[in-house]
Amino acid sequence: MFQILIVDDEFIEREGMKRLIQKYKLPLTVLEAENGEEALALLRAHPVDILLTDIKMPFMDGLELCQRARELLPELTIMIVSAYGEFEYAQRAIDYHIFSYLLKPIDVNVFIQAFTQVIELCEKDQEQEKEHRLLGLIHAHQHQALQPGGAVTSGIDFARHRVQMVLIDYDRPVFDAEQDRLPALVKSAVATPFEYVNLNEHQSLLFFIYDRRGPVPMLEPAAKLLERLIEADDGRVTLVAGSLLSEESELAAQFKLMESVLEDKFFYQESTVLYTDGSQGKDELSDTISKLMDTVYWHLEMKDDYGFRKGVELFFKTVDGSGQHSAIYIKYLCTQLVSKVWETSGRDDGQAFRGMVEGIFGSKSLAALKAQVHEVMTMLGKEAEEPSSEQGKKVIKDILKLIEDNYMSDISLKWLADRVFLTQTYLSYLFHKEVGQTIVKFITLVRMQKAAALLRDTHLTIAEISQQVGFMNNSYFCKTFKIYHGCSPAKFREAAG
Repeated sequence: MFQILIVDDEFIEREGMKRLIQKYKLPLTVLEAENGEEALALLRAHPVDILLTDIKMPFMDGLELCQRARELLPELTIMIVSAYGEFEYAQRAIDYHIFSYLLKPIDVNVFIQAFTQVIELCEKDQEQEKEHRLLGLIHAHQHQALQPGGAVTSGIDFARHRVQMVLIDYDRPVFDAEQDRLPALVKSAVATPFEYVNLNEHQSLLFFIYDRRGPVPMLEPAAKLLERLIEADDGRVTLVAGSLLSEESELAAQFKLMESVLEDKFFYQESTVLYTDGSQGKDELSDTISKLMDTVYWHLEMKDDYGFRKGVELFFKTVDGSGQHSAIYIKYLCTQLVSKVWETSGRDDGQAFRGMVEGIFGSKSLAALKAQVHEVMTMLGKEAEEPSSEQGKKVIKDILKLIEDNYMSDISLKWLADRVFLTQTYLSYLFHKEVGQTIVKFITLVRMQKAAALLRDTHLTIAEISQQVGFMNNSYFCKTFKIYHGCSPAKFREAAG
């Protein structure tokens, strides 16, 4: 329900509008005032979504009320209803960004049409405000630095509910389309209620909501959803399923962990679900291990020691979370791994190699097996230190220059990695380490900063600015801009003078 304040000095007029709202079951609760001064006091004391005011009233007329209300509540939706249709009134109404101007006597069809539109606008604003709150919580200090303000709450009642977050990441931009299909796809796949927030062109985040009073749920939405998203065929998609959370304060840390787990996506050649709780491999993933090992060997051939070590770590994590693989099979894979490392190192000591293999097959536990493999990697220099800080900073400097020069184009992690001759795995890790955020987030931030400058310093249309900063869809640009700057591009330009 939304709250409307009806302001008219005629009691019968106020009653007539209230009857129309009741008759057509509009989702509105009503406050009322006889004049502008009384209305202004109510606006200060109560949360109001819509102001509907007459013009001719004692003490303070409707147009002055509109001006004062707009100063008090910049985002307030204002409607005028008046018997006066003169140009002067209409012109001043435009100056105060009035949503609609209705003439008395009110035509019922016009009234219903206008209110249908204004309620849709309020619902859209409500969804954006909800997204803003959720973004503020998952990004913690980062988002609040962009939008300073008081304490942020999610709007989810954690006294009655628990939450599981699922991060959705596509290998290409899909969320900048005119119509975001994801909420409908989720509803068609999963019965669990959820909240939804878009993060950028590649990523969105779901908050699945469970009743605290019920039994601990089987957390299956991610696996079911993956099947549905694969059917939709929008590209390769990775889902990261978080743990069940009981406190709102856990959201930011959990999201940070999910972003970290997402880095493992580079080791999977197909769409998959990753888990923050170490349960990777429990799902029926027929040939996950062999495909994972192919990717590990690729990093070895590319001389990406970081990616290779990360892949070996993920291999043991997957094996540890799975009950599908026999000990003999895992030991065989480890000997294959050691053999590959041995070959690339140029070592030619058959006796030492046989000793390594015997150690692997003699291991009595997964921990001992892992220690054997790491011993070989250390011996052959695959546990070496990372490249120097200066080398890393040089790479990041080059990447920042590439982003600065190409932010208006469709640039991606792969595009950047190819130009600095690194794997996506290592570049993603290095950028996050040096800059403190993902490349996708950083590109979006740069685009939002450039858009703000163009709005302040040029007379380009918003659609032209949208294209100049790399957005093909103007409505998605406006939505993203509001998330980062707290207001629409038009209002930002107006405030900037």
